[in-house]
Amino acid sequence: MSKKVLIPLIILFTVIFLGVVGAIVNVINEPKTAAPKEKTPEVNAEEVYNSTNDESAVEGKNQARVETDETKTEADTTWDDLKEKDKIIGKSDKDFKAAVKDKPTKVRNDQTGKWRKTSIAESIDIEEYALSYQKEYMKDDEVHFIVNFTRNTTTWLNATGGLLAVEIREHVRGEEHDAKTLGSGMVLKSYIIYPDGDIQELDV
Repeated sequence: MSKKVLIPLIILFTVIFLGVVGAIVNVINEPKTAAPKEKTPEVNAEEVYNSTNDESAVEGKNQARVETDETKTEADTTWDDLKEKDKIIGKSDKDFKAAVKDKPTKVRNDQTGKWRKTSIAESIDIEEYALSYQKEYMKDDEVHFIVNFTRNTTTWLNATGGLLAVEIREHVRGEEHDAKTLGSGMVLKSYIIYPDGDIQELDV
């Protein structure tokens, strides 16, 4: 091949080679595009605070509502709600002073100073007079005994929690003379008397 033809070919290949090499270098040196980062959601502190306060407020209102309902329930409870209606046997609404003239006296050897006894001979159903007796003669924390020689009974009375507890016991001869023996007889009947006079019989 003649020099005239060879020289242009060499120049052409050289140009092509340099072009390819330049392209490769450009690709190698081209900065890589970083993968897009996930965007972190922005947290608004004020929104979080308000949300927390809203939840606390709701819980507070619910708690207050529960407490109010409980208070209301307690306030709405009456003696009638506590009574066992099938065991109400009558009313303690008779006047003790109108039937009996005797009054309470102290009990010998009473260590508490709060025991009192009343001795009667009237044949009466004492539970029907007990509420009147309590209002007339009984003071706070006192325990009273009504000895009925005609009925041969000794009735124990004790006021507690707004109710009057009444137990009719078998009279033991001479028991009324000493605190150690007073009220020691067998229980015959037991009652709870409500402030409205309802008499509820209890199991003995």
